[in-house]
Amino acid sequence: MKTTRTFLAALAAATFTCAATAQEASTSTPEDAVGNEAAVEPKSVQDVVQEYLDAKGWTDGENAKKDGSRFYVAVGYGAIQAPIDSRSYSDSRVNAYNKAMLDAKAKMAEYLEISIRTETEHEYAEGGFGGNEAAETDEASLTSKLKRLIHAKIDDALRAEGLDPDSADRAARERIAKKQLNSDFYRKVISTAAKAEIMGMQVACSFEGVPSGKKGEIGVVAIWSEKLQAMALSIGRGGKLPSGVGKRPVRDQIPSDKKVLLSTFGIQQKIDENGNLVLVAFGQAGAVSDSPQSANAARNKAKMQAMAAIREFAGETVAVTTDAMNAESVDEFENAAEEYNDASAYSQKIKAVAETMKISGIATIKNWECKHPITGRTIYGAVCAWSPDSAARAQSMKRTMDAAAAGAGSVHATLPVANPNGSLQGQGADADEDAF
Repeated sequence: MKTTRTFLAALAAATFTCAATAQEASTSTPEDAVGNEAAVEPKSVQDVVQEYLDAKGWTDGENAKKDGSRFYVAVGYGAIQAPIDSRSYSDSRVNAYNKAMLDAKAKMAEYLEISIRTETEHEYAEGGFGGNEAAETDEASLTSKLKRLIHAKIDDALRAEGLDPDSADRAARERIAKKQLNSDFYRKVISTAAKAEIMGMQVACSFEGVPSGKKGEIGVVAIWSEKLQAMALSIGRGGKLPSGVGKRPVRDQIPSDKKVLLSTFGIQQKIDENGNLVLVAFGQAGAVSDSPQSANAARNKAKMQAMAAIREFAGETVAVTTDAMNAESVDEFENAAEEYNDASAYSQKIKAVAETMKISGIATIKNWECKHPITGRTIYGAVCAWSPDSAARAQSMKRTMDAAAAGAGSVHATLPVANPNGSLQGQGADADEDAF
């Protein structure tokens, strides 16, 4: 934890204060929360993530601990797309975390196995192209595309001279074509695809940055290890895991500083006072209005985010496809002029699916709320925990209740009624390195 305290101290110029009472939440303004620190320009999230990795001695990829055990590190980023003054900004922060974690999982899937395909073409042509277009047999070929491109440019040149391309005679077309001396076209397409079952991937630390006047961003350093995967397998299969040296109770390991909780997302594995491994999941959400019902809904949404993190930790299928094209053309004309066109393109799609799984023993161990220093709106958070022991106890209780209900006959149970500007930089809670 010394590394974390030192790292947080280095970010003291960009820290913020959370609302401690409901009265503060109703009277403070975003400007009050930021105070004089708004003038300090924070580092980018990428810079802060790299400093964190350097302080740990980790690299993006496979790493080794002092005991020789190996673990994998993947870094991901996600942009906060909602405007700062939008009521959706709080949930957009959660979306940004999920995108960042998805980015990290995609890198993990690509590391495990990736299919790579490339296609490179280069064509150079001189002279006119007034020949018979009907003679072209391969419309998909690069030559055909190049000819169609030059024909289109000839048509544009004819229009510039006040001539109708459809009625222009061959002589007019050849006169225009002579002005273009040559054409050079290049294209390279790279396509990659990866698909893998990712389980046991947790957040080592998460980071939030909101540069003044710009969109915010969430960064995550995610890790995988055999110890984490063993815990992930136990969620679906049950059974006990080996215990080790005990630490503090899990509740005491949850940060009390709300500004740390505000930047903490996802799931972390910890060791309790008995030396048992426990999963701790952090969720948060914003309220759509200032009503008590909306606040209750936000707390429930935060809990659902935490539970979803536990389900995803148990395993999900991650598929990623990426296409990149570098393409350019250069046309040289008689007057020594050149025309350059860039036709490069890029696209990526990442999809993760965690099918329905029944999980017993998820408990909420802490609820919190904190006023976001930029928006001034309250963020509601929930911290949930799960362990093989809690699952066994919950399943035992369920069997007892099912047996009692079967013996009681028809009993109708009564169900409960479910009821700006500035800058910011925050770092979430650091993971326990002994736990993974």
